[in-house]
Amino acid sequence: MARDIVDEAFDSGRDAVRLLVTAQAERIRVQDERIAGLEAEIAELSRLIGRSSNNSSLPPSRDSPQARKARSKKRSSGKQQGGQPGHQGRHRQMVADPDRVVQHWPAACRGCGARLGQEGVGDPVAHQVSEIIVKVEVTEHQRMRVRCDCGKCTLAVLPAGVPAGAFGPGVQAAAATLTAARIGRRETVRIFSDLFGLTISTASLQSLLTQSALTLEVPYLEILQALDRESVRGADETSWPQAGNGGWLSVSIAERMALFQIAKRRDRDAAKALLGENPGGVIVTDRYAVYLFVDDTQRQFCLAHLARDLVALSERDGAPGRLGRSLARELGAVFGVLHAPDRDPADLARLREDIAPIRGAFHDLLATGARCRDPKTRRFCEGLLAHETALWTFTRMPGVPATNNASERALRHAVHWRRTSYGTQTDTGNRIVERLLTLRETCRLQGRRLHEYLTSAITADLHGHPIPPVLAAPS
Repeated sequence: MARDIVDEAFDSGRDAVRLLVTAQAERIRVQDERIAGLEAEIAELSRLIGRSSNNSSLPPSRDSPQARKARSKKRSSGKQQGGQPGHQGRHRQMVADPDRVVQHWPAACRGCGARLGQEGVGDPVAHQVSEIIVKVEVTEHQRMRVRCDCGKCTLAVLPAGVPAGAFGPGVQAAAATLTAARIGRRETVRIFSDLFGLTISTASLQSLLTQSALTLEVPYLEILQALDRESVRGADETSWPQAGNGGWLSVSIAERMALFQIAKRRDRDAAKALLGENPGGVIVTDRYAVYLFVDDTQRQFCLAHLARDLVALSERDGAPGRLGRSLARELGAVFGVLHAPDRDPADLARLREDIAPIRGAFHDLLATGARCRDPKTRRFCEGLLAHETALWTFTRMPGVPATNNASERALRHAVHWRRTSYGTQTDTGNRIVERLLTLRETCRLQGRRLHEYLTSAITADLHGHPIPPVLAAPS
């Protein structure tokens, strides 16, 4: 019986030890998971701290002081600033029909000092001086009253083309042009006073801008419809708050036109409103998911965005970093082919031939990454493999760029506007921004003067005439 008691005690002790060991193992497992989670969090925070314009979509203006210092330490090319040898300089062109011509005759001979007459020899040497003549023209329209024999007085009405307000088409166009150039309301009022001696209130200025947005609805829709017919266009977006709430400003750009659109959300509905439900042609974008409704055969991923992602991957430790450096080298070779001085942009067959070995190596590296143990690297490579066709559309279809740089350049002006204005307050403000940015960029792409077009459009609207088209026929 004593032995049974001993055995029972032993079994109880063994069970207690087993429970203690199990509990300790569970504590160690939980601790290990916590440590792994903290290490992953530290790695992610380190990645975010290390983000710069070189390895992410951050603009250079948001680089940290350390990143800016590293960028400034890049190896110098050894070239002096300014035009390089062989660069063809540009000179100011002479005006064919100057407004005024003043003749200057020499008074005495530079040889013997004798007085000279005014009998010229050869053509004169022209020296043109441009000057701005600032003048505000005020027209008073007097509405006369006439009494009829019946005793009733009739007051004349203003004819078509005379604004109901105090400012004409030129003032309205100038207000819109300055606003499109990111000049704030109060500063525009000050410019009108300093340059033209014209007194205008901020409320009157806002009224002129609102009317301009209504007038520009016609060319805005003209550009929207024309973009749907383009064979190649790019799309991109940036944040644009309204009354302190989140919002997004998107751009769709082709060779000769651009269109801006403000939406409350950065979603697929906004992308479809910009590009159409079933967009034709090729759309050049980054890899953001809202554009997935566009088939890969009609899409070109921006390789500049991808290059920054690969730099970020290459900065990681271990196998992910080695993979990122290998992928970055192959993508660099693609840009080397694209930027070769003797490359003919129209020769797609030669381009495909030169890109083929690089494309194969890039695919093999992505396939290797898709088997990587690191889940983040694996998802990145699997995502690229799933849409690999969209990486190389520029080698199949003429006129397709390998990057979305045109869209980014078009948005840069809007980003500076947002930083100084902090977005808009109302839907009316959104329409003003959309249409002024659209007309400004479209006129720039066509080499047209924005103020000149705005004046003609506002004048036509005042007279009840059709708004002139903004899209000039391609030369």
